[in-house]
Amino acid sequence: MIRHLLAGCLALGCLVAGETALPPHQGTVVLAERSFAGVWITSESTDGVVHTLDDKKDSPPTTTSRGRYLRVDYVRPNEVAWIRADLAAAKGEWAVALTNFAEAAIRSRESNYTRESAFIRWAEAGVQAGKPEETLKALDGLLEAFPKSIHQPRALYLRGQGLVKKGDTAGALKAYTELAGKADWGLEATALGSLGLAELSTAGQKPDAAAKVLAAVFVKLDPIAQADLFSKVGTALTTAQQAATQNDAAVATLRRLAYGSADPTARARAQFTWAKLLMAGGESNLFAALDQALIAMHTRGADGTVTATAEALARQLVGKIDKLPEAQASNELKAEYRRYLSR
Repeated sequence: MIRHLLAGCLALGCLVAGETALPPHQGTVVLAERSFAGVWITSESTDGVVHTLDDKKDSPPTTTSRGRYLRVDYVRPNEVAWIRADLAAAKGEWAVALTNFAEAAIRSRESNYTRESAFIRWAEAGVQAGKPEETLKALDGLLEAFPKSIHQPRALYLRGQGLVKKGDTAGALKAYTELAGKADWGLEATALGSLGLAELSTAGQKPDAAAKVLAAVFVKLDPIAQADLFSKVGTALTTAQQAATQNDAAVATLRRLAYGSADPTARARAQFTWAKLLMAGGESNLFAALDQALIAMHTRGADGTVTATAEALARQLVGKIDKLPEAQASNELKAEYRRYLSR
């Protein structure tokens, strides 16, 4: 069914000449110094975002160029297929998500945002569902309908992932290399391209190469302005550094993640990983390891799976501390650390 829908969409150019443009979508245009809240957005592209200056849908639009705003926070679409797909994705039901995002991308008349976001999420669902042909189909549809899509960096990264799933490593390498070199697309392109290249190096048993390419971009990422990429690149960098036995470098990366990331789950995961590294260093590091595990365990807003894993590690560390001779840890100190587990 998806093939027939997309074929019809591409044949018609997705918007027939002379057809009424799609309605605007409400959201907030975030600038460094202020925000345009509750405005109506006609489109967002590599040129900038076209939006009203107030919350009246029929107000005359203005254009804020790409370099003048940080991001756009859109109101969740009301398109039934989009909502159904979003819920399925949250539950990991990727085949259901794929079908419904495809339907929203091709058939929705709600707004450009609804359709464009559906295309990119259709592509993501294809990767997750192990259907790379759907990923590539979705990306072709996205760029046909929105040639100046703001999602171009993400689209090229997903194309690389789709090609990897198809077994075309050479094609993926070409896509990731092109993306990493797209400086005019901004730091997102460099970061995603570097992630892709690192994934290929890791698959090829070359963790040193993966760590090198990720370290070069991690230092450029702002933990607040690029919070998502900061967490993803930092986590991947830590994994590569550990695989390459670059433990001192891994600790430095974990420290920056643990104390800099805006994502509580990323912070907790960094503290947990740091605790494991310290624990591997022997008895002299047990207390420092437990401190990190306890911080991870009590990180507010972090994913429950991560905090539960941190709690299990903390209990394991308390067990090890309990076995230390009193010369290394007094009974009072041991009792104090046991109390931390119940707080």
